[in-house]
Amino acid sequence: MEIDYINGPKTDKIFGMNKYQMEIVRRLDIKFNVIEYNSLMKWFEKRYGSDQETNSYSASADKSSYDDKSQKFFLNLGKKTLKTIDNYRYIRTVRNEVKEGNIKHIVSQELAYILNSIKLENNIVTCYDLIPWIYEKDRSSLWKENMKGLKQADLIITISKFSKDEIIKFLDYPKEKIKIVYPAVDHSLYYANPDKGILKRVNISNDQKILLYVGSELPRQNVPILIKALKKLKIKIPGIKLIKIGESQSYGARNNILKLIKDLDLLDDVIFVGYIPEEEMPLWYNAADILIYPCAYAGFGLPPLEAMACGTPVITSNTTSLPEVVGDAGIMIDPDNAELLADKMYDVLTNNKLKENLIKKGLKHSKHFNWDESAKKTLEIYKMMI
Repeated sequence: MEIDYINGPKTDKIFGMNKYQMEIVRRLDIKFNVIEYNSLMKWFEKRYGSDQETNSYSASADKSSYDDKSQKFFLNLGKKTLKTIDNYRYIRTVRNEVKEGNIKHIVSQELAYILNSIKLENNIVTCYDLIPWIYEKDRSSLWKENMKGLKQADLIITISKFSKDEIIKFLDYPKEKIKIVYPAVDHSLYYANPDKGILKRVNISNDQKILLYVGSELPRQNVPILIKALKKLKIKIPGIKLIKIGESQSYGARNNILKLIKDLDLLDDVIFVGYIPEEEMPLWYNAADILIYPCAYAGFGLPPLEAMACGTPVITSNTTSLPEVVGDAGIMIDPDNAELLADKMYDVLTNNKLKENLIKKGLKHSKHFNWDESAKKTLEIYKMMI
């Protein structure tokens, strides 16, 4: 068996969709013909499209709204143009590198447009979610092409029951042709080992209470709600700190968040760490007192699961796939309620019985998600296509 693994743009960073595929592939003893390309759009985003990764207030947040909107317009135009060029380039690459008789696995919904241009026998598409189409209301030609391509998939793999239901609803796709393969945790890497030593890197002492958020600053992630909740919590716990791990991934978001932090007088209380290599992530989870994940819309949500595997209590949203991820092992609330979030954080930080119960439940629950099992299910799907 050989798989034409249509993997999209090359990247050296491990998170999200890239992490899911990597963890499964390295556990499968089969041959993969990996088809990738160097993305012009990714290069452009890296150079021009992201806010500064900094913990200090950025003066650029004070630019006039006209300048900001103008810059955003041209950056978006540049990205869309390069994305279109990338798509044409990748279609040609795929056409030249696929092999007759191989199973064709397109590893993301963002690459589904390929099926509109190339007839690929025995194809599978992994569709993590339809966030751009459903939540962001993206009706660009690029996403119309992806939705059209998804309908042509011979089989779809998705990552949660919630995402499966969304695919059925918005694509009118046959439910029997959708298979769920859950993301998971590498339990040899993510395990409980309480130690706040890593906090020295950001000049935080071991006796301070730490909130941790892992993720982007896209609007659906609700980072401003978390910042507002922090302000309310500081009235009761003055020394509390928030560490934010992950790149912005959203133009203008970092400057807006920094402005909010400045307005609420929290400049010394929120630390932006940026991208963290996979092997270091357990250190940050283990150093935190709570993982906060107030995402309003998620296809799955790995940070809560990884945090639970490290024995870190989790507070997350009661929406979309997140109840499916945390079960009864975390606290779930309305992601738009800053007052309630502040109250729940205070409860966990001051009630040792509640905290220990969450730790115990989280450790147990996280064991149900194992990459070996995910790889096994993926192999079974491949065998179905022979």
